[in-house]
Amino acid sequence: MCSAIQLKSFISKDLCNETNEFILNNEKNIIDKYKTDKRGMVVDEIRGAPFLKYFDKPLEYNFNLFQRFLTSNLFSISKHLIGRDVFLKGFEIHSRCSLGTAIPSHQDNAYFGLKNGDSLTFYISLNYQDHLKGGLRYYKIPCGTTNKHKLSKFPGFSLEIDNYNCEKLDIFNPEYSPGDCSIHHATSIHFANSVPENTERVNVIRIYLHAVDEVIKNGHEVWYKKMIEMNRNKKF
Repeated sequence: MCSAIQLKSFISKDLCNETNEFILNNEKNIIDKYKTDKRGMVVDEIRGAPFLKYFDKPLEYNFNLFQRFLTSNLFSISKHLIGRDVFLKGFEIHSRCSLGTAIPSHQDNAYFGLKNGDSLTFYISLNYQDHLKGGLRYYKIPCGTTNKHKLSKFPGFSLEIDNYNCEKLDIFNPEYSPGDCSIHHATSIHFANSVPENTERVNVIRIYLHAVDEVIKNGHEVWYKKMIEMNRNKKF
């Protein structure tokens, strides 16, 4: 597949609205409950108010609600694009708020450490979003190669691509209505600009699936754990 594609109306607007309202109403409780989990949750603070920037345990927090995103369509599309069976590897909430920091250029497989990089990410927006408001952007490149990454200074995104010249590459800028999603391969290079002031908050569901026969490269988990700890403790 190419580095990214977009599907319109992948999830119903009703489920998106219900989920968005749930996140906003339960955000404080989630932050309090998981405040010691520095790997699984990142909390940003804008003008003195904390908000979830990244949270990787929504299925644990409310399985009945969030499992409704795990449709048969999601798995069948993934199997078609990857070319073999897949399994659910991660389910996360991401938030993009007014004055939120940028997302550095990166490839998901730098985080995963998969030998062949055969994994897909579904980025499902619960609100209207575009790249001018901090939405995800993709460089138009063939997928397949995982480049070298280094420690990132951006909270919640511990890695960024190292010494890769993207200046002359074309960019795919999806525009999302509630329930639209983009799907990208783990070797896609993507990023997002910082969020302008007075921009309405956007919540996103991020789901990723690996090919069943994928394996993690030797030494990756130890290296990545170190990168996570340094990023969370701001040892850039």
